[in-house]
Amino acid sequence: TLFSYKNGILKISIEPRRRYLEVNLTKYEYLPKDFDSIGGLLLTENKLIITFKKNVKNIEPKGWASFDINLTNITALINGKIVRYDLKPLYHIHRVYEIKRKRIQKLSKHKSATGRRLMQKYSRRERNRVRDFMHKLTTKIAKELSELKIGVILENLRNIKSRVLRKSRDLNRKLSKWNARMFQFMLEYKLKWLDLPVKYVNPRNSSKTCPLCSGRMATYGGRLMKCKKCGLVLDRDVVAALNLQMWGSGVTLKAPLELLSSMMEKRLIDRSSQYSMKAY
Repeated sequence: TLFSYKNGILKISIEPRRRYLEVNLTKYEYLPKDFDSIGGLLLTENKLIITFKKNVKNIEPKGWASFDINLTNITALINGKIVRYDLKPLYHIHRVYEIKRKRIQKLSKHKSATGRRLMQKYSRRERNRVRDFMHKLTTKIAKELSELKIGVILENLRNIKSRVLRKSRDLNRKLSKWNARMFQFMLEYKLKWLDLPVKYVNPRNSSKTCPLCSGRMATYGGRLMKCKKCGLVLDRDVVAALNLQMWGSGVTLKAPLELLSSMMEKRLIDRSSQYSMKAY
């Protein structure tokens, strides 16, 4: 599509030299203002999709934040503090539409055309609600990190579902509700737009390696893990967040030791090294 952009006005050629569509982009506050140029346009009957382009100049971050993405929460280590983002509303969305699909599948046995129409309708609604949730969450996180001027360390989860979607039907059903890659994709491009760097590290054994002595950790009860070597007991998500930040930023073992000491002083870990979930 031929178009021109000047002083906030996007002029699209519908019929060369005869018919044009003009759109005043300054009316839409949610659109980016600091872009370098406009890329391709996609004009449909009821909407206009615009691609904005910006040259990324990664700044030197003041620090790093690490994110461990789970099914019902995201555990992050930001500026020396453990932060948790609740994903239960997102899990609920998937669960609601899973029940709807089961009912539609029963209906499809007798009314196939109606079943297909309803399946497309509710699948589209589910995708839209999930994307809306993720956009709001990643925008919030990106703003927080931008104020702190810190980069992000994420798990390399490429092709993760293809590697684990072969174990059991229940596990497959749970992983179908796991939007880890969508979260990473949205957060990454929003951070890059803000000139903040993003790193990916291999998450292998990130929740099973002791952040203090690099010993092997085993299940201690519930979400807790205990190191067989030094006896540290810690929530497995926190263990993963600590290790990801160490591996991604290249810090020494002194940093997590200081962090755990500060957590103990704030009673996030009691004197017996028993981790308190109430701290969250």
